[in-house]
Amino acid sequence: MSSLLQVKVIPVNGVPCLTSCKKEERVQNDIILFENLLNFRGENANCNDFSQKLASGAAIFVNDSFSLSHKIRASTVGITRFCYASLAGFHFEEELMQLLKINDTTRRPYIAIIGGSNFLRKAPALHLLASQCDGLFLVGKLSFQIMNGLGIPVSSCLIEKNATKEVLQLIEIAHNRNIPIYYPTDLWCLNSNNNEQLEIFDSAELLSGLISLGWTPVDIGPSTLERISSLLSSYKKILWIGPTSFDLTEEFSVGATQLGQILNKASHNSCDIILVGGAACKAVKGMSDSSSQYTASENESIVWEFLKGRILPGIAALDKSYPYQIPWDDVFSDTTQPLFVDIGSGNGLFLFQMARNWEGLNFLGLEMNEKLVVRCLQDVASAGKRNLYFLSTNATSTFRSIVSSYPGQLTLVSIQCPNPDFNKEQNRWRMVRRMLVEAVADLLQVNGKIYLQSDVESVLLGMKEQFISHGKGQLVVDSDGRMENPFGVVSDWERHVLARGAPMYRTMLRKV
Repeated sequence: MSSLLQVKVIPVNGVPCLTSCKKEERVQNDIILFENLLNFRGENANCNDFSQKLASGAAIFVNDSFSLSHKIRASTVGITRFCYASLAGFHFEEELMQLLKINDTTRRPYIAIIGGSNFLRKAPALHLLASQCDGLFLVGKLSFQIMNGLGIPVSSCLIEKNATKEVLQLIEIAHNRNIPIYYPTDLWCLNSNNNEQLEIFDSAELLSGLISLGWTPVDIGPSTLERISSLLSSYKKILWIGPTSFDLTEEFSVGATQLGQILNKASHNSCDIILVGGAACKAVKGMSDSSSQYTASENESIVWEFLKGRILPGIAALDKSYPYQIPWDDVFSDTTQPLFVDIGSGNGLFLFQMARNWEGLNFLGLEMNEKLVVRCLQDVASAGKRNLYFLSTNATSTFRSIVSSYPGQLTLVSIQCPNPDFNKEQNRWRMVRRMLVEAVADLLQVNGKIYLQSDVESVLLGMKEQFISHGKGQLVVDSDGRMENPFGVVSDWERHVLARGAPMYRTMLRKV
């Protein structure tokens, strides 16, 4: 690796070996290579102490292990607590973009070919696909559950009895949307009394009686593949997730190979094809002309978790600084006006009053609570305000990409009453972090101001310290102590604090 990368690569036997090294020695090494961290209990437990040791000496964390996104590990989640910036690597971002394509329904009609087993565990994801797609084709053991739900006799040994409710709910969703659910019409079966005897049976015939005679389904049959081939010709987007066979051994993968050939043909007809899982990806791997036709991901477990609507810990832990394309001319009537940005704008009432009082400024609220932002934007539209706008985002990671594209000057940034609980991880994003401070310091115009306010003195001092420490020597204190509110406009929380007779602590910084 050292010769390939042309840098020093120093292997270490474990985290204790890293932390025992002198800091001066570690700085001289370009890359430190750990052994498999899964061998450490602290990794699997997302141990805080273990995470801190992993981050020892590091300022920026880059995660390129997308395959672990659905797990909570010290090396992918815990470590982000101790680095001032946590970013996705190139491979990670590429995989994430492919994942998001599954929910893109601009290409229609859209069909999902779904294989595998365990209907109950996958039910939320299956229901989502039924609400998005224009057709479902279930193969593998999942197909038995649908056939049973549709009233086709199925041997009890093939039915997930605790999944009946979810199966019927899927059928109801499809019925209400008037979309078809398909299943195999014939199956390759293996005689349990003779492992060399393979026969093709009609699905209904097999499931109603032949199972009891020792026949076990192992793969989809030729009639089923012909039906799939005929159906897919009318679709513009195809998702294949999960194995088509009922037996996961290599011996019974003919159906997957032939389905891969069908999809290869469909890809030449301007059809978008998404492959998920080892079986699907392997089925097209040998087709030399298919590499550019597919969106492929072997991370099937992650995709199922994503389709269930669950938060993927490895993704949630990162600062998601993806490019924002803001149509500024549509947002503000005059984009040459100076910009005032309020970070953590809450219900937006402070900015609404500011926008009324200061028509010569444009106001932008950045707030993580999407519901609040939606409501604020509705109020902006109702009031016809063209110098006020709100975005739902984590300003820590997106401030630079958003504000840097604004045509005018950034003249003032305010942060008022952030959550003061430093100890709760879920509130960590609310506090001022170095990544945000550097972005503000870089983008603020000379003599531009930063207004900090809190009813908790320690919180204000903490914010002030962060801006002075990481402001690259460009920020000085302009007003401090018990200064008055310089705007004559108070936020809801400020009004509440003052009403109970408590003080507000304020600081104004200036860029020099």
